[in-house]
Amino acid sequence: MKVFVTGNLGYVGTVLENLLEEENFEIIGCDIGYFPKSLVNSQNYLDNKNYLKKDIRNITLDDLEGIDAICHLAGLSNDPMGEINEDLTYTINHKATIELAKTAKKAGVKRFIFSSSCSSYGANQDFVNEKSDVSPLTAYAKSKVLAENDLL
Repeated sequence: MKVFVTGNLGYVGTVLENLLEEENFEIIGCDIGYFPKSLVNSQNYLDNKNYLKKDIRNITLDDLEGIDAICHLAGLSNDPMGEINEDLTYTINHKATIELAKTAKKAGVKRFIFSSSCSSYGANQDFVNEKSDVSPLTAYAKSKVLAENDLL
């Protein structure tokens, strides 16, 4: 199975790639590559022929040719960062996610896995699960909830 991992150079993406490799999945990593030097073994990722340095807002049908599944982790990655430019947060985390899903569908990708955030639940003091009410407090959290709702 060929898996396209967006945000593969991020904290979760590097771990996910290793787990998928252990299970013998073929991986195409896609990341804009803003912070490659902060990774352990970063050169391994950057030299990988299956690494596409690209903004998720610019993914094309050709980029997804032959892909069976997408694990979508890319985006502006936390509450403080999302507050710096709320419009950009919305554009990348919500709008680009939906466009990526639409492009994936056109390309015949069978599975689209979206990574959301616990920030969607706000400042809840109780234990939460996927059935709990969302209460996004930040631009980042709101963009994640919007993407979740539109993907459904």
